[in-house]
Amino acid sequence: MQKLTFKAYAVKHKMSLFSVVKLVKTGKVKTTVEEENGKEVSYILLDDSVNEKSIKPMKSKGENRDFDVEAELKALILEVKRLKEEVNKLKVAY
Repeated sequence: MQKLTFKAYAVKHKMSLFSVVKLVKTGKVKTTVEEENGKEVSYILLDDSVNEKSIKPMKSKGENRDFDVEAELKALILEVKRLKEEVNKLKVAY
């Protein structure tokens, strides 16, 4: 049985610390509290028999979006063009 801190567990499973705390609070992972140098430190216990694949890492925000990249690029190019024209007008005015 291996002990990991919350942060080490988050890094290992590519999750956020917030997600790890949620797992702990819901009881999906086993934890223990030990005293080290006068401080209480919480550890997550990794059991080899536990199926680690059942805990899915969080998806990044970009993975959930479905959009047309080309249309987005065209919109950004038009916006840059508009902003350049506006900057040029301001330069002429001053």
